[in-house]
Amino acid sequence: MWGPDLLLAHTVHMAINRRRAPGSDISREKKLGGHKNESVYAALIGGSTISGTGKGDVKDRSGLLHSVKSGKKWQVFLYRYDRIEKSKYLGELKSCLDAFTTDYGRYVGDRIKCIELKEFLVEEEGREAVSRMHNDVIKKKLGPNEYVKAKERLAAATRSVCQKLQDKEFLEQFLAEALFNGSEVSYLAVKDANSFKVFSRGDVLRVLAGEISPANSRAGHVPEDYNVDGQKVLLRYSKGDKEKNIVEIEIRNDSEQHYREVRFNMYSRDFLALLLDESAALESRKLRDGVILYGTAIDGLTKARSI
Repeated sequence: MWGPDLLLAHTVHMAINRRRAPGSDISREKKLGGHKNESVYAALIGGSTISGTGKGDVKDRSGLLHSVKSGKKWQVFLYRYDRIEKSKYLGELKSCLDAFTTDYGRYVGDRIKCIELKEFLVEEEGREAVSRMHNDVIKKKLGPNEYVKAKERLAAATRSVCQKLQDKEFLEQFLAEALFNGSEVSYLAVKDANSFKVFSRGDVLRVLAGEISPANSRAGHVPEDYNVDGQKVLLRYSKGDKEKNIVEIEIRNDSEQHYREVRFNMYSRDFLALLLDESAALESRKLRDGVILYGTAIDGLTKARSI
C-alpha cells in the first residue's frame, strides 16, 4: 500500500519529462532576433519600429501598424488573468484559468504528491502496467488532490471553449483579438527564408476562420503523470488525410511567477501553408527585394503609398 512510510523511504526522482518554456538565454536570443527582423522590415518599407509589448511592431508611412513574425513557432501572446478577464473574445478562456486554484503552493504540493505516487507505482509494477492503470485507481490512492482536480476541471473548460469556437463568426473575432488586438494592427509580415511575406488582417482572418476548426488535445502517455484529455485547445486544419495543428492554446504553470497564464502558440509553416494555398486565392506581387505582398495587402499598401 501507498502511505507516508513508503513515501519517506521512496527516492523521489520526479523523472517526468515535461516540455517547459525556453530558458532565459534562449528567450533573450529569440527576442533579439525578432527585434532585428523588425528593424530590417521597417527599413524595407520605409517605416519605423515600435517599442513595447503591443501587437504592432512596425508603423508604415501612413501610420498603419504591422506585426512581424519569424521562426518556426510564434508565441502570439502570453496573457495573465486580468488581461484574459477584460478581453471580449479571449475572455472565453477565463474558465481555463479558473480551473486552477489561486493557491500556487497547494497546487505544487499536490502535483508533487501525485507524481511521487506515480513514480513509486512505476518502480513497483512497471511502466506498462502503470500506463494501463485507470485514473480512478490513482485518485483513490491519492485522496483529495488539487493537481488532479485542476486537470479535470481544465478538461471540462476546454471542451466548452471548443464548442464556442465552432461558431465561425466567434472564431474570427477570437483570432482577430489574438493576432491583431481587434482592429489595432492592419498587416502581418512573416519572415520566410530571405523575404517578408505580407498579408492583410482581413485576408488572414478570412482564410484561417474558413479553414481551421477547434479540437481538444488527447491525454499524454507519460506513466509518471496524471494523464487527462483536453489539457490544450487546438486549432487544426486538414492536410491531405491528416489533421494538423496550427494553434495550441495552453495554460502555463511553470512557476509562481508564471502561474495561471494563457499561452497562444502558432506554427509558421502551417500558417503559410494555408495562406499560400491555391484555395486562398491570394494574388502576389513583389514590392522589392525582400518584400512580397499578398491579396488585399497589394492595393491596401501600394495605392495608399503606405510603403
